[in-house]
Amino acid sequence: MPLAARTRGRDRALGSRGTLLALCQAAGLPVASACSGRGACGRCLITVLSGAEALSRPGSRERRLLARLGADPDQRISCQCRLLDPSAEVDITTGYW
Repeated sequence: MPLAARTRGRDRALGSRGTLLALCQAAGLPVASACSGRGACGRCLITVLSGAEALSRPGSRERRLLARLGADPDQRISCQCRLLDPSAEVDITTGYW
């Protein structure tokens, strides 16, 4: 299962193209967002449980927002983050799944 979302102890497979926000929403997983995926609000913050090396590097917009939010090193802004290696195993979660 290349990209999986951990929801209440259960893994759910996600697609491999698009932002993590779009992939979660396409799989029916709710992800908060007030800026429609423009990387402005930070509400779509996710935690990467494993496989972070297979994700895109944070751009300047995401780095600024992560710093403003005081995010942990394993957290990413899902509307700004993409899966680079579709064969890699990546597990993500949120605080409300």
